[in-house]
Amino acid sequence: MSIFSCKRLLSGFRKGALVSLFVLIAHLSYAQTSVSGRVTDAATGDALAGTTVQVKGTSVGATTDANGRYQLTLPSGARTLVFSFIGYQPNEVEIGNRTVVDVKLTNADNALGEVVVVGYGVQNRRDITTSIGSVKARDIANQPVTSFDQALVAKIAGVQVAQTSGAPGAALSVRVRGTGSISAGNDPLYVIDGIPLSRDTKFATGSTNTQFPDNPINVLSTINTDDIESIEVLKDASAAAIYGSRGSNGVVLLTTKHGKEGRTTVSYDTYVGFQQVTKKLDLLNAYEYAQLNYEGKNNAYLDRNPNGRPTDSNEIRQRGVGAPSTLIPPQVTPYLSGQPGLTNTDWQDEIFQTAPIQNHTLSIAGGNANVRYYVSGNYFDQRGVVINSGYKRYSTRANVDIKSGKLSVGFNLNPTFAHHDLIKAEGPYLADGVIGLAVQIAPIWPVYNPDGTYNFDANGWGYGATSILNPVAVAREVSDKLDHLRLLGNAYAQYDIAKGLSYRLSVGSDINNFQRNYYRPSIVEIRDRKGPSVPTGFARTQNFINWLVENTLNYNRTIGLHNLSALVGFTAQKDRRTSAELTATNFPNDLVQTLNAGQVTAGGTDIQEWSLLSYLGRVQYDYNGRYLVSAAIRADGSSRFGAANRWGYFPSVSAGWNVSQESFLRSQTWLSDLKLRASYGLTGNFQIPNYGSLSLLEYRNYILGADVITSGLAPVNSANDNLKWEKTAMLDIGFDASFFRNRLSLTVDYYDANTSDLLLNVPVPRASGFSTELQNIGKVNNRGFEFTLGTRQTFGQFQWTASANLATNRNRVVALGPSGDPIIVSGGVAGAQFITQIGSPIGQYYTMLVDGVFRNQAEVDAYPRTATTKPGDFRFVDVNGDKRIDFSSDRTVTGSYFPKYTFGFVNNFAYRGFDLGVTVQGVQGNKIMNLIRRYIYNEEGNGNQFRGALNRWQSPENPGDGQHNRANRLQTGSNGEISTWHIEDGSFVRVRTISLGYALPTSLLQKLRMTRARIYATAQNPFTFTNYIGYNPEVSSRPDNALSAGEDYGTYPLPRTMSLGLNVSF
Repeated sequence: MSIFSCKRLLSGFRKGALVSLFVLIAHLSYAQTSVSGRVTDAATGDALAGTTVQVKGTSVGATTDANGRYQLTLPSGARTLVFSFIGYQPNEVEIGNRTVVDVKLTNADNALGEVVVVGYGVQNRRDITTSIGSVKARDIANQPVTSFDQALVAKIAGVQVAQTSGAPGAALSVRVRGTGSISAGNDPLYVIDGIPLSRDTKFATGSTNTQFPDNPINVLSTINTDDIESIEVLKDASAAAIYGSRGSNGVVLLTTKHGKEGRTTVSYDTYVGFQQVTKKLDLLNAYEYAQLNYEGKNNAYLDRNPNGRPTDSNEIRQRGVGAPSTLIPPQVTPYLSGQPGLTNTDWQDEIFQTAPIQNHTLSIAGGNANVRYYVSGNYFDQRGVVINSGYKRYSTRANVDIKSGKLSVGFNLNPTFAHHDLIKAEGPYLADGVIGLAVQIAPIWPVYNPDGTYNFDANGWGYGATSILNPVAVAREVSDKLDHLRLLGNAYAQYDIAKGLSYRLSVGSDINNFQRNYYRPSIVEIRDRKGPSVPTGFARTQNFINWLVENTLNYNRTIGLHNLSALVGFTAQKDRRTSAELTATNFPNDLVQTLNAGQVTAGGTDIQEWSLLSYLGRVQYDYNGRYLVSAAIRADGSSRFGAANRWGYFPSVSAGWNVSQESFLRSQTWLSDLKLRASYGLTGNFQIPNYGSLSLLEYRNYILGADVITSGLAPVNSANDNLKWEKTAMLDIGFDASFFRNRLSLTVDYYDANTSDLLLNVPVPRASGFSTELQNIGKVNNRGFEFTLGTRQTFGQFQWTASANLATNRNRVVALGPSGDPIIVSGGVAGAQFITQIGSPIGQYYTMLVDGVFRNQAEVDAYPRTATTKPGDFRFVDVNGDKRIDFSSDRTVTGSYFPKYTFGFVNNFAYRGFDLGVTVQGVQGNKIMNLIRRYIYNEEGNGNQFRGALNRWQSPENPGDGQHNRANRLQTGSNGEISTWHIEDGSFVRVRTISLGYALPTSLLQKLRMTRARIYATAQNPFTFTNYIGYNPEVSSRPDNALSAGEDYGTYPLPRTMSLGLNVSF
């Protein structure tokens, strides 16, 4: 072969090889490759079996095996893997050119790098030097609750959430580290996406007309819990001082979800279920009631006529005594002989129902480096367990963030429409409280007459019986509707001026419109009046506009091991409320229920306004994350306070020491982390009337001259230019520690809070023209301990996570005005009193003491008593030792609504795709004044009674259990006087939530083209362990009145909810 031919052949070979090489490279570049690796716990090194490994932006994924290993075939263009495991921080890892990617996941609960929302910013958990409780979206997801504050129950030490009413959409009582104010309110400040809410909307259904009293609703229920990213509670004064005059009762920060960079994710979350009452009161049946009624009539008759006999006819009784209360009603006579088939109505069954509940949320989220978005729509519907009550909500949300160079803009918008079907459940039977009616009315009466109309025979029954309305008629026919339209949102613009320096402008608004319409038709009788009633209608419109403008400068700088962060700002907020109401009566019929069909009898309008101007600043410094110092101050100027004290200043300081980073502890393998911290701060409380410092005028009529009525204005209170904020100075000392590679964590806090300048109405000289004046003179102290213990254990594919918290609080009044005289207020019925005195908690029960019953006449003769006391009556204790019973001087402190301690347990178990969660709530050491006992445990035989009445005293030979008094319609022994007979232990342990779920495996999700799918079942309030005989041991008829909290005067029962749910994402 010639040299030329060889050169041609070689040249052709080179060209062919080159082409083949290009084809091979191109093939390899587009071929699917595989990646494998192992996922472990960053602290312990344990394998995390069941971790989801997903290619970002696709549905391709895998799950780790028992050794934490995975293998995954990558589609073309794959760049990033997303690792996620329940209870751990998600981690995104770039693949690059690697075929082996090992990842360590960090425990979400113990992650030092976890971001926590604080006032006007965020911080890493490792840098926090104050006491802040945090709840993440995973902790509250999928719970069948109306509002997010219900989901806080048992989650945070020192935060007591009491669901005092089970009515759909009803307000809750939330207390952060006790009760610090007597008259200025004790609710925390709620801040939603940076907007401080006004407390005024809590009683939006209220009226100045006492015929239509406050029916408080929960405005927080307009927030869809599926939209929540996190909830932080600023518990100590140093953390809350950045909110100045509104931080004394703690601050709750709620942050909603925002889009994240990556592919668009569509999620649908839903649950449906049913609700039933958690318990019914154990009452007498019709035959037992008839016997008690008969016995009570006889005892009343024999007390007045000792020579009478139980067998005397009504004619003889009428001639001998003449009192209707001694006559035997003919309606009970057939029951006394045990005649079968008689009416035996269970009125609780008639007003309670199995009620459906459902929730549906559809959301879309995603974004890129420049635009992130989260959009959702929600429908929620909860019917009440009491007939004709319910709550519906329609809400949408749009959170958008846009970044272009140094400029970032965005907005949060949350329009909501809610509808309340209100019902008057609380209150006694004589005020048409449906619960009080149902437990008081005798079971001998039917619900309906033979013709289908409502039976009202218990109204105006006679025979000395109290008139009681048909509770079914009241519940079904009285219409009370409330529509609530809300627009909550804000917009912001942030500009990065220089490295680490940025300016932010935020404008927010909370606009609320309430429309309430009430109608009581003629079909519902009036107490003690037989026949159709005169219809009554009521309408009220309220508008709230709350706007906020904030300007802040943020500076962050790191120089070597020194880290500095600073914030300064100016804010302005204004709130305006307008309302109008009308009352009408004399409607010609019930067909047209608008007020123009009746005769308007009353009406009025009202305007309320307040404004707040503020300057704020905060500086945070740390050296190498080891030594931490923070200081803040806020100056507030409020329109609510006197001209001499318009401005208040609220400073704070805190420090921390990450001891575990010191060289002398690094060798300790048992200690993973230890941070000591201390803080001190001053906060305020401005929850007083808008015009409390001013002298207000009201219209009055005067007769001048020749009997001519002349209208004029007169002052109703004196002005006080020195009126100012209640202030709370709080010291907090605590530590955060974790042990054994973060398998165990412990947080402990001790706090001491002194609230001064309490607002009290103080007596002033009569020459001033007034009897009292609102002044700042009281002092209250709250102190206590908080403990939070957590653990996380992994055994192959089984994982157990647990958290327990315990909190104590001691409330003590330190000062009450110049004289120090105690404050005594009356409760819901005569004789129910509360006392607030120096050295003791606010609002203790102040009643008579009962020491069983007199078994015979010899005991009556040997002990101090009232003039009419008989054997079988209560034996009241002679407290002052003067040998006589006096219902004024023999009163004493008999308990307190404040618990000695509260606790919570949260347990979560996971195995493969299954998960089980259990939450337990506990309250110990509190008492309840159960005023329902005044009517259905008085043994009068008037209305129905608790079954415990079967243990009543009947004779010296049959004294019962020695605790229950005798039956007596006239109560001659003063057995109805409020005493320790009506005070009960309110301690309880409640299994709040049990949830069992199953997440579909990744292999199946890929086939279904889903990224997430989980089905679950939840039981809410399935079990409650308590000795309290009422419906709900969390009850308090007036939770917002610190001076008289803890009454049960008929309350809407708490429901037990069973639900099935589904979470899917695409």
